[in-house]
Amino acid sequence: MSTRTQRVLLCWGLVGALVWVADLRFLFHMFPPPSATWTATQVADFYAEHSVEIRVGACISSWVAGFFVPLAVVIAVQIYRHENGRPLWSVVCCSSGAMTSIFAVLPPIFWGVAAFTPSRAPEITSVMHELGVLSYITTVQYFAFMWVGVAVICLTPNSVVHSPFPRWFGYFSAWVTVMIEVAPIAFLTRSGPFAWNGLVVFWMPFILFGAWAAALFILLFRAIAQQERDEAVHVGASA
Repeated sequence: MSTRTQRVLLCWGLVGALVWVADLRFLFHMFPPPSATWTATQVADFYAEHSVEIRVGACISSWVAGFFVPLAVVIAVQIYRHENGRPLWSVVCCSSGAMTSIFAVLPPIFWGVAAFTPSRAPEITSVMHELGVLSYITTVQYFAFMWVGVAVICLTPNSVVHSPFPRWFGYFSAWVTVMIEVAPIAFLTRSGPFAWNGLVVFWMPFILFGAWAAALFILLFRAIAQQERDEAVHVGASA
């Protein structure tokens, strides 16, 4: 894959991610989610009040929520440069990106369905709401496969020129992997720091993931720019 194509895919993923997060905040009103202690009637009232916004958000998410796929492809291509023999970690990271995208796509669909017919029984709307929020918050395992793969590549000695995977990023990725595994505890409580909108389950994972993603985009864009310059020098030398 050419460096130009990788740059295009990175931009695609970055724009999609930013739009998706803005969608969560301003249209779905799920950043953070409403309290898990709400009654079915309160949940139904929320979807009735924000029905149009949430349905518009679901529409937009249908276009952008697959943003992790192009990012995962670029990560896999860059990891492939480090692997000898079978590209196992490349496959793991690419598969992780594909699976992760599913759980970026599904919650907006559930919320969109809940808002599509707000006049239905509150208990049904509440089920769709909870399904969406818990899918959104707790499905961290598919991220973890990518973080482990990146950490392994970063921490394995190599002589690859212009690698986007410095050693410090490997330690950071491993730390994020461990810290973010707390998210499924949201199934066990409705209030406090371990609730689905709490400090430990919601804010800490999102801050860590945001920092990791920002660092990764910077490292990838920088490495690809350096690789492009090398390619230009080689083309010029052979001309």
